Amino acid sequence: MAVAQATLGQNTFTVLRTLINANLPTYSFNSTPFTYTLVASAYNDDAIFPSVELGDPKGDFITITMDATTGDIEIEVMIKFYAKELHGKKAIAVGRDGLRNTFIENISTFIGTDKLVPTEDFWVDNPMSEIDIKNQIINTATSTVRFRLG
Repeated sequence: MAVAQATLGQNTFTVLRTLINANLPTYSFNSTPFTYTLVASAYNDDAIFPSVELGDPKGDFITITMDATTGDIEIEVMIKFYAKELHGKKAIAVGRDGLRNTFIENISTFIGTDKLVPTEDFWVDNPMSEIDIKNQIINTATSTVRFRLG
């Protein structure tokens, strides 16, 4: 799907949601496989772990010329990972590594089909932390993905 300026947020979200849903990471804990679930929010009543939350794409128009007649549209999307503390921080690392590799493997599709050109700081991992959700400790981390509209 080609991302267009008029529907930047909608199309970017659809492209990334489709890619993530088709490539959900999996890890094992005590010989039991766990596959990430793509969720709208980890804080809902039916919280599922491990989960990955795709944030709303944020678009910025960055001017290139002094008169602001030419510019690039830069897109930033935050991806949040959640896993039970019991499963260890490795569960978060597996999730991030899996999706990062999927995104890297799909760069040619992002550019050629989706018109999303990865920027220099295409995928950035942020530090892991712990939060309390519904009286259980959850490991969490975010990764930021950046494109420019091509």
